Amino acid sequence: MGRRLLIVSLSFVIFLYSSVPPLHAQSVEATAASYVEMGNDFARHGNNKLALGAYTIALDYAPKFAPAYFGRAVAHQAMGNLPLAIADFTKTLEISPSCGEAYSNRGFAFSMQHEVEKAMADWEMALRINPQLGTVYYNRGNLRLQEGDVDGALLDFDKAVELMPRNAMVFNNRGIARLGRGDLDGAIADFDRATKLNPEHPEAFANLGLVRLQQGRSVEAERDFARSVALRPSVRDFLDRRIAEIKQ
Repeated sequence: MGRRLLIVSLSFVIFLYSSVPPLHAQSVEATAASYVEMGNDFARHGNNKLALGAYTIALDYAPKFAPAYFGRAVAHQAMGNLPLAIADFTKTLEISPSCGEAYSNRGFAFSMQHEVEKAMADWEMALRINPQLGTVYYNRGNLRLQEGDVDGALLDFDKAVELMPRNAMVFNNRGIARLGRGDLDGAIADFDRATKLNPEHPEAFANLGLVRLQQGRSVEAERDFARSVALRPSVRDFLDRRIAEIKQ
């Protein structure tokens, strides 16, 4: 029951590059770094195609510049190009083997390709390097939950809550794991906390309402459902199916 509640222009950059004269060796890395920062800025504004171009130009200048591979990998990942992202994260780690974030992100890419063992191995390495990477615990908790390891997921989500106490998704997903253990009160507490941290979180409102409905708190549940649908109208069909199942 519980695990089902989750509603879980390049030419501009090329023009800049073509206008740059050849550099002396001591200027190469500084120039590459400036293109990485340009790529980061494009990525922050959601323009991953321009970001890719900037990172690639950085690598033209400095082919062993790990931040450029890392940035390009993140851009590939954001665009859904997982094999290319994995290749660039791997290159990052060849150059900078102590980059915990690269292990973390590559692990997530592996998990998206359903390569569970590789994902788990990367996340273990990431935590050896930096035990404070909350996103690793969160992502590993999600994968364990998908694989049916509810106890393992709860341990990871507990640690993620400790490290990321303001992240609504961590509480929402721990609530789902708690449902997997039949802990309705704990689930409600987590879903409620998620809605307070992020009042525009349709999944958390939907999950909160579904559990309240199971407890016979129909007035509160309808309020939660109305909020969820107002935030994301497409949730309505899912809710209607789940409400019908609960009322049978």
